[in-house]
Amino acid sequence: MLHPLIPKKAIFEPTAKVWSAQSLKTFSRDFTAPDQGGYLSFPTGNGAAALRADQVSLALFVLGLLVTGYGAFRIGQDLSSLRRIRRQSFLIKRFGRVFILANDQITVPFSYWTPRRAAVVVPVSLLAKRSDYRMAIAHELQHHRQADTRWVYGLWALRVFCILNPFAHFWNRWLPELQEFACDETLVDQCKVESRQYARCLIEVAETALNQEYAPACATGLVFLVERNLLKRRVEKMVGSSKTQVTRSISWSVGGLIVALMTATAFASQSIVQDRRVSLTDAREMALRARSETGFPVVVNELVLKELNRYVGTPEGRDFMRKSLQRLEGYRTLVEGKIRQYQVPLELMAIPIIESGYQNLEQGEQPGWGAGLWMFIESTARNYGLRVDEQVDERLNAELLTDAAMRYLKANALRFDDWLLSVLAYNVGETRVQKAIDKTGSRDAWALVRAGYENDKSYLPRVMAAVLIMKNPDAVAP
Repeated sequence: MLHPLIPKKAIFEPTAKVWSAQSLKTFSRDFTAPDQGGYLSFPTGNGAAALRADQVSLALFVLGLLVTGYGAFRIGQDLSSLRRIRRQSFLIKRFGRVFILANDQITVPFSYWTPRRAAVVVPVSLLAKRSDYRMAIAHELQHHRQADTRWVYGLWALRVFCILNPFAHFWNRWLPELQEFACDETLVDQCKVESRQYARCLIEVAETALNQEYAPACATGLVFLVERNLLKRRVEKMVGSSKTQVTRSISWSVGGLIVALMTATAFASQSIVQDRRVSLTDAREMALRARSETGFPVVVNELVLKELNRYVGTPEGRDFMRKSLQRLEGYRTLVEGKIRQYQVPLELMAIPIIESGYQNLEQGEQPGWGAGLWMFIESTARNYGLRVDEQVDERLNAELLTDAAMRYLKANALRFDDWLLSVLAYNVGETRVQKAIDKTGSRDAWALVRAGYENDKSYLPRVMAAVLIMKNPDAVAP
């Protein structure tokens, strides 16, 4: 029921991240393709110790079983002790499922709840003090009315199952205190006890509580008076100026704040270790989401997986992709308009990500370097009607260059009848692609890439990786 409310990605940054490589500079040296399950790598003094993700999951599962087993053991042990106390006690009064018991082995009253009974246990020595006995009974029964004796089980379980969450321990400390204040205020407000006599009774019980050997984890009530600061604050509230409504409001506000913090922490901290690397299974899932009706073949192979990890699995790669996708938005209307005009696949929008990061760059110092969003070299720009000379460089006109790029890519597609060959020709030139086809006898773009017919290393795999990321932007989200 709460599943739709849980965020799809962590709000808080995970404690540790696992990368394909620590930087783009070391990527070629450090990268090893993860299998379908993926690996988690933790740097050590002697290198990287690799742990299979399924081994980590198994370890966490075993740890969860141990924690759960320990919690069940403690609860069982506590219930067994309560059962022993009940057997050693004698019944004073019973009404419905509420039992008032007396026991000569305890020194401080307490109350507890089980599915069969709600019990109040008082020391035999208290029976001789009629007024104190009545106040103690009123106090413990009020805990039952407030359902405090049931809440204690939930709090105890919360502390066991959320052992690493500091708010769970904070909540376990604060809620019982709030319950005690609420119990005191209710008894005083309803005139069930006289405040000064009640304060005296609390002090006397607290003095004897120091000798209490057994404090049941499943019990609540006066047994927690061993905390002296809590006793002092409770007495001050009763004998001082009583502003019970204000106190109750503050208590509920503090409780609500703690619940909100615990909820936010539980929802936001979904993972302690985050694996930034992309497995083959992950890449295939990205490809399924990237499939379109444009006819552009979305391919995942070992070459694409490597480049995908270059951009997703390194800090610099993720930063480059995020900024490129942000800049793409400034040109989206223009590029999509040209794509519709020339009826080419939408996936071709990924080419400027690889070429320029969607930056309208001037030509560099080398004569063969390109310029503009699509990084046209001078000769290709002139072939498609752009003016490039000392006075004007129309490659820096984003609209003109995008129009030329669409015409160039479509011309290559018409020539080779294959969009992947068209993208490869965009980088190495259509003449070289034709020679590669003639020499190898293959029209498979990936076969030509593996045979070394490239200009920029791994250009086609990088474009394909950019297509996958463009269609799955969450892959590089912060």
